[in-house]
This record gives sequence, C-alpha cells and structure tokens, in this order.
Amino acid sequence: MAPPRVVLFDIGSTLWSSPAEDADALERCYSRARDALLAALPDVPPLEVLSDVVESYFAEWEEIWRQDAGKVEQPPTTEFVAAALRKLNIEPPAKALSKFTNELLETSVFTAKVEPPEPGMSEALVSLRGLGVRLGCVSNAFMGAATLNRIMEERGLGQHLELTVSSCEFGWRKPHASIYQEAARLMSASATEVVFVGDRLDADVAGPASLGMYTVLTHQYRQEDASGAPVKPDAVIRHLSELPGVVEAMIKKSSG
Repeated sequence: MAPPRVVLFDIGSTLWSSPAEDADALERCYSRARDALLAALPDVPPLEVLSDVVESYFAEWEEIWRQDAGKVEQPPTTEFVAAALRKLNIEPPAKALSKFTNELLETSVFTAKVEPPEPGMSEALVSLRGLGVRLGCVSNAFMGAATLNRIMEERGLGQHLELTVSSCEFGWRKPHASIYQEAARLMSASATEVVFVGDRLDADVAGPASLGMYTVLTHQYRQEDASGAPVKPDAVIRHLSELPGVVEAMIKKSSG
C-alpha cells in the first residue's frame, strides 16, 4: 500500500464521546426552535413536548441504522423533523421548518461547550499533522458539516481538521463506498493513501477497508470486539494519543 497522506475520522464516539444532550442546552435551543414555529403557526405544543417527540424520533432512526448497516440512504434532516412534527399534527411551512431544525441542532454545539475537555486529544492531532498527513472527518449525522465543525471547535480540535463530509448533506451513510470516496477526492488522495479511524466495525473498518484504506478501530469511548469480525482493523487504539505512533509506523512500513 501507498504511504498514508490523509487521516479521516468518524466523529461521534471517536473524536468526542457523543454524550446525552445537556438539559440546559435542550431547553435553550428548543425554546428558540419553538419560537420559529410560533412565528408561522397559531398553536404550538410546549417545548418539552416538541423536544421529546423530535429527540425520540431521531433516536428511533439511530437505532434502525445501528441494527441494519445496509440502510445507507439518508434524506435531509428537515425530512426527519417534518415526520416527527406530523406526529403532533404540525406541518410548518418550509422556511419555519428549516429555522426550527437549525435551532434544535444547535443543542449539540452547546453540549460540546459544557463537556469537560479530554486530555491529549488536540496534542494527538498536532502530532499527526507533524507527520505531514492531512486530517478530515466523515460522519453519519443529523447535523451538517458546519455544525459538526463547530462542535469540533468547541472541543479544541476544529483548527486541525480540513474538512467534514456529513451523511445528512451527502445523502449516503457509511458504510456506503461513495461517502469515503468523496472525502478522499476532496483531500486529493487515493483510497490507498487514507487511514480511516472510528469506533464501529461496519462503518469505520469494513466500509473503508473495502476500498483499500488503512483502518484503525478506537476503543476510547466505545469498545467493539474485532476478534471475530470478518474484516479486522489494521490497528486498535485505546486513546487518540496512540494514533500518531500507529500512523508513523504505517508510513515507515509502506515506505521501506
């Protein structure tokens, strides 16, 4: 294989822990989201009802995707939100729906602000860049790239990452081959020059490995056992701080 020139990361449970949304953040963001609906509709349920229904619908789909890696098409997030609101007999006009969706997705940004920092994370990315590799992200998410980038900025990592490809904007989820190919294309790299790092054996190991990418499974926030997996990662790490050493070894091995 060619020497790695690019490292692509999953985001949730890889670059941050994906914690439960902060209660204050939920209240703040859904309050603003509700105001967006009130500007267009005469009657809107309380914010607690709105947040329960929408967050539950998101969780329902996250579980569907977890159970079936073959479900790889992802419509825009506004379509999921519209479906959730129909459960409450609410059908806002397109502009209000878009505003409502954008406001509620801010919840994760505020959550990222209040989560304590994870030691060694930024330093690991600095070390990787010191090896001459470029860094980016490929995420299955309801949030678009701009929002995901702001989460990374709040976690102190954003300045090291050149791009993010989000499934909700791209239309295909990992492990569909096209989402990895798009990120590699944007990084001007071939698949065999990419290291993919993530916490899931299907989306972050088997998917990118099928294109010839190097793969690293992280056990920092989630632990999937690779011993019986049909496609095994090239390396397993317990913390991001171990990754620069792994990538450096890959570079040396492929170059020599």
